[in-house]
Amino acid sequence: MHTPVTRTLTWIGFGLAFVGLVWCNVGVCGERGETLLLKVTWSNEAELNSLESRGATLRYCHRDWAIVEAPGRDLESLGLSEEKFSVVDTLRAGTRYWLVHLTEVSSRDSVAVYGKLCPLDGRTLFLLRTNETLEEHVSPWVFSGVLLPEKATCRGHRPRAAPSGLKVAADAGAPLDEARRRLLASVSGDVSADSIRAIVHFLSVDDSSGALRSRYTFRDETLEMAHLLRERLREALGGQGEDSLHVFVFRYGGIDYYLPNVVARFPGQKVGKGTFVLCAHFDSQGGRTVYEDPERRWNWRTDPAPGADDNGSGVASVLECARVLSQLEFDFDIEFVLFCAEEQGLFGSRAYASEHELMDPNILGVLNFDMHAFRESAESTFVRTNTSSEWLSNHVRRISEELYDTIGLRVGLTPVETLFDASDHASFWMSGFDAVHFFEHSSLHIPNPYYHTVHDTEEKLNYELSCKVAKLAAASMAYFATTSDPWDLQVLAGDLVFSVEGEPSYASEATVGQTVRIVPSFHNVGGRAPDTLSASITVYDGDPSSGGWLIGQRWVSGAVPSGGTVPLAPFYWLLEEDDVGVHSIYIVVDCGESEQNRTNNVASRTFGVSSASLKIAESFVFPNPTRGALEAATLRFSLTRDAEAVQVDVYDISGQRVAGCRDASCGDRAFPPSLGPNEVSLCEILRDGALAPGVYFYKLRVDGGEDNVQFFGKFALVR
Repeated sequence: MHTPVTRTLTWIGFGLAFVGLVWCNVGVCGERGETLLLKVTWSNEAELNSLESRGATLRYCHRDWAIVEAPGRDLESLGLSEEKFSVVDTLRAGTRYWLVHLTEVSSRDSVAVYGKLCPLDGRTLFLLRTNETLEEHVSPWVFSGVLLPEKATCRGHRPRAAPSGLKVAADAGAPLDEARRRLLASVSGDVSADSIRAIVHFLSVDDSSGALRSRYTFRDETLEMAHLLRERLREALGGQGEDSLHVFVFRYGGIDYYLPNVVARFPGQKVGKGTFVLCAHFDSQGGRTVYEDPERRWNWRTDPAPGADDNGSGVASVLECARVLSQLEFDFDIEFVLFCAEEQGLFGSRAYASEHELMDPNILGVLNFDMHAFRESAESTFVRTNTSSEWLSNHVRRISEELYDTIGLRVGLTPVETLFDASDHASFWMSGFDAVHFFEHSSLHIPNPYYHTVHDTEEKLNYELSCKVAKLAAASMAYFATTSDPWDLQVLAGDLVFSVEGEPSYASEATVGQTVRIVPSFHNVGGRAPDTLSASITVYDGDPSSGGWLIGQRWVSGAVPSGGTVPLAPFYWLLEEDDVGVHSIYIVVDCGESEQNRTNNVASRTFGVSSASLKIAESFVFPNPTRGALEAATLRFSLTRDAEAVQVDVYDISGQRVAGCRDASCGDRAFPPSLGPNEVSLCEILRDGALAPGVYFYKLRVDGGEDNVQFFGKFALVR
């Protein structure tokens, strides 16, 4: 039976249920006390600031929408209209959320196995709720992702000017002045492709065994590599500044790992002017490896991950930039940083950027290097940027245009709408810092088929391209140097000119009894040297750092114009029999600590002194005694002039000939025999068969055409 009161209460109940249903339909249905993740549209910072002032927490910010955490019971207090928000998910205890970007080689289904996927942009960006530990799975062949930040900033989606006091090339309008152009060309010219190649080799190959390395985050070798890279950074900076390992805690598989970021700070000339960051991750990954056995999977505990392109190329660029930029002065500090655990979700850079956001928020800008050496052409590269970082990406592109004749690299800009991206620059974006990413392709659809496999090896890289990227980055930073055009004295091998008296042409050798005229010179490849300049120019026979003999010295004082060449009075050298052989003649220009760049102050070239008569100046087996394998053992001899033929015979202690070689069979390093040092491999001599341990004698015979000489010696074999 329904009484009037009962009917009234019933209608009130229906009304409340209807309101609740409508409220649920707009996506806000939740029990009292639940915490929700909302997707909120926004157009200005004031809107997001208002939400935070009312108790909401900004977790992630896109160009025109944001993820906001808010208590379900207080949604009305946020003042949001129905069309401004939707519920993404209800927070649950013990769950983790990942921002996930699906690539073309992954699918939604392949990621959904890890948890619930909540779409964010309707295309490739999702929020993944999971109870699993995903760090081992986060890789672009499945998906690229990063943990949803606990707190985010909306900075990054609006255009922003360069930091106060930092003048950038894109703002200059007019072409670079000649003084600054010379400086940038000089800095970029110091970047060495051979040095980059050597660094990539060091990172990917263990020379002690010849095996491919692994720098996978959880391997013991990765911590050892961090210490080695710390030493490399210290050497690159010439001992200037401070270097350290910044350790952060990373929990994986129920275990706390203490992982290192390698950080070296190059101090600026002024305090409190901020910090520029040049960075790359040094960890590697091999999980995309496909084996002939379909049941086999890459094992991070035992299998290699050489990571030459990803990301040996980036580490090499950071180290090269550190080396060349340490010759300059800047008002601000520069930190050269090598991150760990990038492959697991940018954890190293998140720890670093979050710490700076809280403790030292004055990061001026960031150059991130990650995979920029796998590309057939060395004519172009790409720079990924978000809206607020466009001042920096435009600066880099302007430098590439101004120095195209010097560097030869075109830059394409890749705008990124989301603050999440697949490398460490995204960590800085999420902390509100401006950053750009040097990358080998215009999108994240990576064309390198070897990345994240055991086949990402050093021989596949384009070192010309990698070198150009490092040159461009170094020049882009050198633009900010406080000394716009330092003077720079330089000597080259061609600055040593030899001539024999009575002969007008240049000479590379002479004979005993002749007098050699040595004319040295040097150059100023920087700005005008000051009037107070005082420099010594010294010529040595042999490396001066190893006790070379002083041939002579000259002094120069006064200004040296930019681009000027300074010839000096000659030295004279009367050749005697003791001078017979091949000499390394060094020229050294030295003006003390007042010169910033002293890396180009030494040069050398060889000069031969022969004798009219053929002699064997010395001969010996090295090492003696010879132990074990013979590949590294040689018979060495030095001649006073060129000869025509050589013969080596080996005898046992009874005088019986047991081995030998003649002419071309002695190898390229001994035939034809020439002035100065020669050598014959013991393997070439003993090709007739292995010798038993013991003492042996050898006879070395050299045919000089008109005269023949021979030498007797002995050596021991020890097994």
